[in-house]
Amino acid sequence: MTFRVATPGASDPARRLAPVAGEAPDGPLVVAEISGAPVAAVGLGDGRVAADPLLCSPSIVAALRLRRWEVWLIGALWGC
Repeated sequence: MTFRVATPGASDPARRLAPVAGEAPDGPLVVAEISGAPVAAVGLGDGRVAADPLLCSPSIVAALRLRRWEVWLIGALWGC
């Protein structure tokens, strides 16, 4: 599993997860991927999560939320 930061765009992972997960988070995202396919995404600003219920476990969502806080804290400390 890998985590990456993504910005909204044509290949927006949250948009790909929305039909499966419901409402997608807005703005920049932290995305969890397994074998290159997004399984969950969390919005950096709003903290909403979109996750594929067939591929994503609660532990992946917990790790994703932790990574969101790490990215947010680094941005806050560096003034990004």
